[in-house]
Amino acid sequence: MLTRDERAMVEEELAIALAGKADPRLLIPVIFKSDASAILLRTGSSDPLILASAALDNCLRSGWTCDPALLAVLLEYLVTVAGIGSFASLLVRVRQRVDPNRSAYDSSWLLDNSRPFFDRHDLRGHARQLIEGNGRPILRVLADVDSFGRSYTGRFFEHLEDCSPDVLHVVTAEVGRGNGPSYKIEDLISDLGDQFQQQSPPPVRAGSSYPTIAARWLLRQMMVNDGLWVVVLDGFGQRPLNDEVRETIEVLAARVPSAQYRRRVRLVLLDYPHVLPQVSDADVLSETLPLPADVGQAEVEQCLVGWNALRQARGLPMVGQAGLSDLAATLMGQAPAKGKARLEELNHKLADLLGMP
Repeated sequence: MLTRDERAMVEEELAIALAGKADPRLLIPVIFKSDASAILLRTGSSDPLILASAALDNCLRSGWTCDPALLAVLLEYLVTVAGIGSFASLLVRVRQRVDPNRSAYDSSWLLDNSRPFFDRHDLRGHARQLIEGNGRPILRVLADVDSFGRSYTGRFFEHLEDCSPDVLHVVTAEVGRGNGPSYKIEDLISDLGDQFQQQSPPPVRAGSSYPTIAARWLLRQMMVNDGLWVVVLDGFGQRPLNDEVRETIEVLAARVPSAQYRRRVRLVLLDYPHVLPQVSDADVLSETLPLPADVGQAEVEQCLVGWNALRQARGLPMVGQAGLSDLAATLMGQAPAKGKARLEELNHKLADLLGMP
């Protein structure tokens, strides 16, 4: 929503406005009204710099999920009350939902530009909708025997986290093929719990339902840690699966769409074709993984466009569009016509290009 320099300027002017008050904390409700409590709870400090940072973090974290956006509310105050007229253009841009930063959703190379990412149109759109909106907090990615991209779906969410580490946090758990019966609820608690910044002691078994206790504990960890949390579960759709683990996932899925959690928690289920009891279809986004044969020259060429930009950033000569098209055609010609070997070959060849002068 803001460039790095713009963020620094807005934070500085807000700190100045806060410092002008006898009690800086009392200005937060004046600016943000009913949304002030989330900011004040983040810090007990009255230091204008700390308070300004917490307020701006909350604005950027919420993005355009509020109407008006919290950042627009802040900028309007700074422009109309604090008299910072230079921020008027920022206010117009935020109201128009224009982000000056390059969209992480459009990236063709992931994780520090180390992995080529074929153009997953559905996933890109669903990921944006999942993260930036509050309407559908669950994404279910379906697959068949010949589909590809399950693991890369997880990598894509990790890439989005890398691009917004202060706002977005991704925690993952995976059950290997055939390990469903041996993967226990304690394993799920441990795998996810170890990834939280702060963690309370794991729950103990009591007389009530342990899956419900476990799900509540996991949700509580996300609520006491700052940011938007995306839980990515991979391989939990296999059968057989430990019943308690399955029940925990069902409780999570049922609770995430509730008003208490839907603004802070998202659930991504990879290769999970089963019914989710107590979950409305209106709360779920669905994508079916594409087949290897569906990847064509256009998708590979898009990766090469990104590779070309990386070359330019390193001071190397860029390849013309005709050269990119020829190179894409060559790579396609060397890859098998179908099957996962097709994707493996294309990934291998594209990754090799990174090391070429």
